[in-house]
Amino acid sequence: MRISSIKVENQPPINLFEVDNLSDLVVVAGPNGVGKTRLITSLLAAFRGSSTGIKMTIEATSKEEEKTLGGKSISTPEGQQRLISLLKANKFRRNYKSGVLYFESGRSIKNVNALSFAFEFDDPYDEIVSWDFPMQGLAGRWQDTQHAIFKKIQSQKTSIANRAIELRSQGRDSMNLQFSDPLDPFKDAFSKLLGPKKLTRADLSAQKLMYEENGEERPISTLSSGEQEVLNVTFDFLLRNPNDCIIFFDEPEVHLHPELLIRMVSTLRTIGRNNQFFLISHSPDLVSSSLEDSVVFLTPRKADGSNQAILVKPDDDTSQAMHQLGHSVGVLSLGRKIVVVEGASASLDKRTYSQILENRYPDLVLVPGGGRRVVENFGHLVTTVLDKAVWGVEFFMLTDRDSGPVNSDTQKIAQLPRYHLENYFLDSDLLAECFENIEDHGSWLRDAKEIERVLSEIAVSNVGYAVALKVAHTFRQLCGNVSIMPSGAHKLDRESLIRAMAGKAEEEKARTARSLELQFVRDEVAKTFDEFLASISDGTGDWKVNIPGKLILNTFCGRANIQIGRLKNLYLKSAQAQGLDVFADVIEIFDKFSSFAAIPSVEGGDVVSTSEEVDLSPAG
Repeated sequence: MRISSIKVENQPPINLFEVDNLSDLVVVAGPNGVGKTRLITSLLAAFRGSSTGIKMTIEATSKEEEKTLGGKSISTPEGQQRLISLLKANKFRRNYKSGVLYFESGRSIKNVNALSFAFEFDDPYDEIVSWDFPMQGLAGRWQDTQHAIFKKIQSQKTSIANRAIELRSQGRDSMNLQFSDPLDPFKDAFSKLLGPKKLTRADLSAQKLMYEENGEERPISTLSSGEQEVLNVTFDFLLRNPNDCIIFFDEPEVHLHPELLIRMVSTLRTIGRNNQFFLISHSPDLVSSSLEDSVVFLTPRKADGSNQAILVKPDDDTSQAMHQLGHSVGVLSLGRKIVVVEGASASLDKRTYSQILENRYPDLVLVPGGGRRVVENFGHLVTTVLDKAVWGVEFFMLTDRDSGPVNSDTQKIAQLPRYHLENYFLDSDLLAECFENIEDHGSWLRDAKEIERVLSEIAVSNVGYAVALKVAHTFRQLCGNVSIMPSGAHKLDRESLIRAMAGKAEEEKARTARSLELQFVRDEVAKTFDEFLASISDGTGDWKVNIPGKLILNTFCGRANIQIGRLKNLYLKSAQAQGLDVFADVIEIFDKFSSFAAIPSVEGGDVVSTSEEVDLSPAG
């Protein structure tokens, strides 16, 4: 069976969730607090017959189901009793048919009791289990899974021994040894998930499953927590071998590396037949890799009570807008306020910003941007993303100054007042404190004045580079992008197009020649060079705002013989002890992001925001 449509009403915080035409893989995404887990629990309750406000269309995926349901599909709650009859039909531990399985978000396994061994076990695969046992969560099923594997191996041994004795009593001296190993499907899944490691055997006396790595055999309890997690899930699923089932999986990404998550989901989909998966996820990787199936974004409640379920497609406007930010649409599942950290080292900067902010703004989620290309077309970016709350998710952007001036009136984008984030790590007093406990008395690294002298010396040696960056950017802005695209090109023949494009080339050549007039270039370089040198020599420290700090700090770390990551950690500890004053303007930017007040209104499926005036223009 499978769900083709769902309508959930008045299940706070869900007001209305309505989707149809669902595929065999459904990923439900959305920020925290919108009701994703509540959606799962409501659907599970509906399958138990104890929930109101839920309507579903259930399609049969086998002839047996059609017979019980009385047709190819039914709708609930009208057909609820026929659905319950189907669910409560005898269910076997192995080859579990026409049922519902549930994997909760808290899947930690605790207190697995040892199996009490007997000389003979019935085949555990043929045992009937409670119809709703697989709906109760994995934490309570792992013991059943592990014991069933051990029982199956022991029951097979007993069966083979009994058969040998029977044949011997009949005067036979040989028997057919073409029997399968009960561990074979588990070994195959283990290799798919964790290869080149191999599942080797079950140690029945120690009641442990063993695997081999680099020629050494170990119990699976020595695997990492993420590896154990995927085995617990996959082995349970393999044991059930579900067919024509619906599987609900809450946050499958918990504890898992993104690649291992994708591998696990792919493996589960190869087990059994005609199964439908509902995955509730915050994983951008899982969302973006499932766009050819059904990805449903659950938005916060809307003021007009309209549908909170939005079906996402890989080629819709929102997906394209996310690409403008250097991300997949899956990033929308991370939180309600997302700050894109832009710059040459955005991933490293994200970690540094997180340390500076110290969980001060739990409502903000930081994600690294996709590189300088993201800010090349601010007009389109602001219109499609930053001026809107996309499905209830607000986007903000923080850029380094090396991205160039931000020509936008939006209050949701800010630029660092200093050239790089590293420019905030050049306070000589704080740097001296960093070395207080790791350098001997008399070391220049404990003397703030000497550190300032060295920083200034490094800055002077890099003035040429700093001037080149600034002047090059100035003239890039003046010249702009060169375009020889003529208007109405689709109407021109060969010769007309040649003339039109040649004419545009002449215009662009004249325009760039005016912007690149040689004396203008010489004057701009000389003026900027003198300004930068003066800012270093005048003792004000203004150079720490405008000269790129990334190279300065790297060079300083080389002279101090310390790794830059370690120095940053020491610096942040010293700055935190003093109230983070050196990062005050950075904190102010995030404070304004966090306090941004949006007034949502429904418009074309997106939530368009307005706000009070918030000045995010950089100082200095």
